[in-house]
Amino acid sequence: MVEISLFGGQITSFRQASGDEVLYIRPDAVFDRSKPIAGGIPLCFPQFGPGAIQQHGFARNVDWSVSDSSADPNPDDREPEVQLLLRDNEFTRSIWPHEFQAALTVNLHGERLRLDFRVINPSSGGTFDFTAALHSYIEVVDVERSAVKYLDKVVSATSPPECEEEGEAVLIQGPVDRVYLDAGEYAELHVGNGAAVALSSHGWRDAVVWNPWTAMPDAYRRFVCVENAVAAVPIRLDPGSGWRARLELYVNDL
Repeated sequence: MVEISLFGGQITSFRQASGDEVLYIRPDAVFDRSKPIAGGIPLCFPQFGPGAIQQHGFARNVDWSVSDSSADPNPDDREPEVQLLLRDNEFTRSIWPHEFQAALTVNLHGERLRLDFRVINPSSGGTFDFTAALHSYIEVVDVERSAVKYLDKVVSATSPPECEEEGEAVLIQGPVDRVYLDAGEYAELHVGNGAAVALSSHGWRDAVVWNPWTAMPDAYRRFVCVENAVAAVPIRLDPGSGWRARLELYVNDL
């Protein structure tokens, strides 16, 4: 089962048939629209990280609308799907002066969560650049028993500006904030109980691994953020053009 908040166009829960939760909501999360929801899968757009506008952009703290949905009374006959839409408005243009359309299609295929993110430049004369990410908070048994696999080529906020990481897995043994360039289309987070959350993607060039460690003493042991991103090189959209990226999230037994 999937739960979605229209505030931020955000996935707030993804549970398996067993009832096990895949995602993590931090104890300090609030749902009163006063700030972005801390947990689940925040959508960062049109900026990932710090920059010219607010941290991680504005898409995660504005209201999205439902543009299309399907939920057949017999779930065996049709995959539940909903499409969320965000268009530029007076508020967004006051922050980022561009016309745009952003759509997030959420599809549940068995026990696999599929997210399709599209951005369109509908203007007749303006080009814009953007970065973006799906900032997935994944629940773990204990962060020190977790491991992220199948990533390499790291540029780290806590290491020299550019370096390559050696080794088969990323072990979380302290604060980590790493951007993996051209990270490939598959990563796994081993959550510490004999299962791994798989992230299979297309179009997201980079990946980010983040855990704040004891800077968040009430939360850090229970999650690792494995984020699919376009972080290093912005996407440029000319008038009438678009961009698309996909993510499929599911659980594997080890």
